[in-house]
Order: sequence, then C-alpha cells, then structure tokens
Amino acid sequence: MIAEATCIGKPFAIIPLVVTEVQDVIAAGQLRPSDQLIDVQQISTPGTLTVFLQPLFEGGLDDVPAESSRIANAYTNNHDALADKNIGTMRCLFLHVVDTVGLVHAMILRMQAMLLPVQTLVLSGQ
Repeated sequence: MIAEATCIGKPFAIIPLVVTEVQDVIAAGQLRPSDQLIDVQQISTPGTLTVFLQPLFEGGLDDVPAESSRIANAYTNNHDALADKNIGTMRCLFLHVVDTVGLVHAMILRMQAMLLPVQTLVLSGQ
C-alpha cells in the first residue's frame, strides 16, 4: 500500500511512503474506566489505526525532524483488478469510485501542505 505525508518540519513537501506493517487489532473505547459498556452513539471521534511507514525512496525522511507532526493518507492500488477482462460492471464502477476518492484525498493533502505553514505561523493566534 502506498502512502503520502506532509510534515510541519518540511513545509510545502509531499513525502512518498510505503505501508510496511499494520498494527494488530486492539479494541479501544469499548469500556469506560468504570467498566461499563458504552453505547456506539456515545462515541463521537473516529477510531485510529497504527501503521508503520517507510520512505519510498532512500533518504526520503532525512531532513524531517523525528518529533514533527505529520498528516498522511494511504492509497490502494486497483490497477490490476481494473485490467482484468472478467471484471463485472458494478465492481469496475466501485473500484473507479474508490480511486476517485483517493485522488480527491491526494488533492486535499496537497492543499493542506500549502496551508500548513500559514495556519501554524499566521492563523494560530500565538
């Protein structure tokens, strides 16, 4: 799986990455400290997934500070599935929709990379 990230320590840059490992499933947020089960409707924040990323190219993270905050997106590769001659119309349409959503997220990440230094330095109010 391919990923891209932008970082406050390296402004205006998109760093290509590869997902090397996904953390095993961990149940989080199902129990409160009082050991009472909570209702799904009470959860307002989405869950998290921890992945391990490596730079796609050697030296891709050399000038990025280790403690800096990052924004990342991961993308699937549907090229082989779409090239299959036996693919159905609905599956083909679905995979094109998935790829389109990935393209939109890639554009949003680039806009965030452009705005991140401005938001941090100008609009943070500090």
